[in-house]
Amino acid sequence: MNTVYIVIPLLLIGVVLAAVWLDRWSVPVILVALGLGIVFGSDVLNLWHFDDVELTNQVANVALVFILFQGGFATKHEDIRAVALPALGLATWGVLLTAAGTFVCLHFLLGWSTQKSLLLAVIISSTDAAATFSILRRQALPKRLSSMIEIESAANDPMAILTTLIVVNAYATGESHGWLTVPLFLWKFLAGPAFGWLIARGAVFVFNRLNPQERGYYYVLLVGVVMVSYGITELAHASGMLAAFTAGLVMGNTRFVYRQGVSNFAAALSTIANIGVFVLMGVLVFPKQWANLWWHGILLFVVLAFVARPAAVWLGTLGMRIGTRERFFMSWAGLRGAVPIVLATYPIAAGLDVGQEVFNLVFFAVLLSVSIQGSTLGLFARKLGLSEPKRSPPRYGLELVTMAESELDLIVIDLPGPQGRPGPRIRDLILPGSALITLIARGNEVIGPTGTTRLLGWDQVTVLTRPKDEDAVRAAMLRGFEEAEPGVAPEPLEKPDMVPAADERAVSELDGHVVLLGHGRVGAVLAGLLRRHGLPFVVIEQDWHIVDLLRRNQTLALAGEGGSPEVLDSAGIARARLLLVTTANPHSARVAVEHAHRVNPAIEVVARVHFNEQREALSRFPRTRCVHGEDELAHAMARLGLGVFGVEASEAPAQ
Repeated sequence: MNTVYIVIPLLLIGVVLAAVWLDRWSVPVILVALGLGIVFGSDVLNLWHFDDVELTNQVANVALVFILFQGGFATKHEDIRAVALPALGLATWGVLLTAAGTFVCLHFLLGWSTQKSLLLAVIISSTDAAATFSILRRQALPKRLSSMIEIESAANDPMAILTTLIVVNAYATGESHGWLTVPLFLWKFLAGPAFGWLIARGAVFVFNRLNPQERGYYYVLLVGVVMVSYGITELAHASGMLAAFTAGLVMGNTRFVYRQGVSNFAAALSTIANIGVFVLMGVLVFPKQWANLWWHGILLFVVLAFVARPAAVWLGTLGMRIGTRERFFMSWAGLRGAVPIVLATYPIAAGLDVGQEVFNLVFFAVLLSVSIQGSTLGLFARKLGLSEPKRSPPRYGLELVTMAESELDLIVIDLPGPQGRPGPRIRDLILPGSALITLIARGNEVIGPTGTTRLLGWDQVTVLTRPKDEDAVRAAMLRGFEEAEPGVAPEPLEKPDMVPAADERAVSELDGHVVLLGHGRVGAVLAGLLRRHGLPFVVIEQDWHIVDLLRRNQTLALAGEGGSPEVLDSAGIARARLLLVTTANPHSARVAVEHAHRVNPAIEVVARVHFNEQREALSRFPRTRCVHGEDELAHAMARLGLGVFGVEASEAPAQ
């Protein structure tokens, strides 16, 4: 009772708190889970005595199924196509090369027994998807490189499992599959994805036609789909792990009802499974048993990390046009994790004499791999020049939770760096008719988009559009960063002062001047006319880059929101003769006009309006005239058009 309701909850809470705190030093969460599992286990605090290898094996298999499904769900088809040959090559002959290299070093160089060397070689020959996904997706790596390593880790389990089963079975029963090994492997490797594809297509069909009133049914259905993709495939003696990954890949690249909710739930299940399985592995181990073999564990890790894995990478990717730096990184990124530990339970379950020793050695080597390799991958990538600037995960986002089929979907576009680099304003984008920008996440700030909002480097833009228009939307946004706006500094800017110290005196001495609210297309024309006629004026603009451009052109410009009384007062609104309002924001326009008349009853106001209700509201203020842009446009077009029929311009109605 105490274990279930006190020890395990405290352990899980401790993992999360410690992982968040240690994240600043790039300590992987799986290492935290392993460490706390060991601390809570029998040999340290003895809060949870656990030694059930069979149960651990079963729980770990279930956890791996959900981890691999989520790994596939988050992988794009284009990433698979780009790295299929090297990733799948390392997942097959790369595993055999690693096992061969490890066996040769352990048996012939170190003189370990044939049985122990061979078991260790096949068990620890595959990289681990749980460890790889957990650590690599925290690193800022080139997409092709990270996809290659991740897909390899998801696809190499069948080869490692098959070779382990063959070796364990041979030592336990004295039997060998002989020539059947090759067709058995081919069946596992080819039938697994086929089962996963069929089950995923069936799941999408059901999701689109189920239409329940309770959203929770979708989550239950997802759990069933993931489990059955593994179970049916294993029943057919194919690779259930590969089937689960393929099912996730197919569903993750297919639109279906409630897809966003399914994606969030699958990610949560993967996180729970990831932490849970490593906690369980930590509790299962007994560190006191390492007293006489810890140095053997170090030798195993050294052979694997510095000899066998690099040899497998360099030999297994010959002729594949992979750079030297990428191969060095792939060699170091061969992380070991839950799968080797699970496979290390097979010799114990088979009753082999070296079973417990093999398990302890594998566990110790995995611990070293996760702690040393996992925590230094970022540093190694930077040393090799492979690391890209790391974006902070967005603090804000929108989700389109669909309970029925929809032609529209939310997409998120990551704008290119460097951070803060000025891009186009939203009104200047040429987007498909279906596209609507709904939110901009900028670091720890959320931006409500308007036409005057300027996109900046590293912004994450959420767009509601049709999936078939995604490429057009993405191209339109990226094009704005390729073509710099004339006069706007291309480098990122710090937030400017509202009034620079050098201009404070000039602004304070203004009297009988013009306050120009907004410097967009209309405001820029008005500023040019005022400048040409020598009339004193000051601009209020919220776009930092426009403010910077104006100040470099010796124009008095205040940085801030036009509807702010503080900014208006700083612009000398109480001494101004005229207020020109060009902002497209109706609320800011009304607040500015109200405040101007409150502090300066004699001021004249000319305001741009966008709809009749706004014109009626502002026209109630004295000495306030409104210009309706669309009305003016319509009358101008009418005068030009009526001229075709011989009607003079003066005969066309004017506002």
